[in-house]
Amino acid sequence: MTTMVYFEAAGARYCLPVQATRAVRIADGMIALPDPATDVTGIIPGDPPLTVVSPFQSKGTHVLVIEAGGKTFGLLVDAVTGLQRIDDGDIRPAPQGQDRPLISGILDTDGKLVLVADPTALAGQL
Repeated sequence: MTTMVYFEAAGARYCLPVQATRAVRIADGMIALPDPATDVTGIIPGDPPLTVVSPFQSKGTHVLVIEAGGKTFGLLVDAVTGLQRIDDGDIRPAPQGQDRPLISGILDTDGKLVLVADPTALAGQL
């Protein structure tokens, strides 16, 4: 069993393992970077500043703080919808057609498709 954090971004449902999640923050005060890398939305001031990525094309106001791949960063999402324990055997293979392997699998939760985000792949966006 794995506990997942569920969230929505750009009209799709996603989840990622809770052990990679450190906090949920509001995106207020986010500052755009000049000439940012692909998918980098900006930074949230702090010590140190938190780089925020948006590979799922969210225009949301919530940031999941993630620690993976030796990096701590933010993931911009529309809404964090909760936690749920799932059986690892319920995760099906990732869909075909990804240029970058940001999605590591899929779930069918209550008849709705949920994409399983890979925290380490997300960290690779920095």
